Amino acid sequence: MTSKRKGKIYIDYLQNRPGATLAAPYSVRPKPGATVSMPLHWDEVKKGLKLKDFTITNALERVKAEGDIFKPVLGKGINLKSVLNTM
Repeated sequence: MTSKRKGKIYIDYLQNRPGATLAAPYSVRPKPGATVSMPLHWDEVKKGLKLKDFTITNALERVKAEGDIFKPVLGKGINLKSVLNTM
């Protein structure tokens, strides 16, 4: 349960398999308030972040302000080994 995690992140390994469904970036979720699956900058991922922070009413405004921060994911990609060697 979410309330029992206390400082932990749950990684759902079942989402990383063929046939699993995920909310695509910028897709509207079928939830009250029409929340939107919004890519974030790492510094935006912090305590207090809520699904309702990004909705169908403010999503376009954010994309206009921030640009498409998901776009690099669709590119050539990175060399993960070289990135890990820099850490």
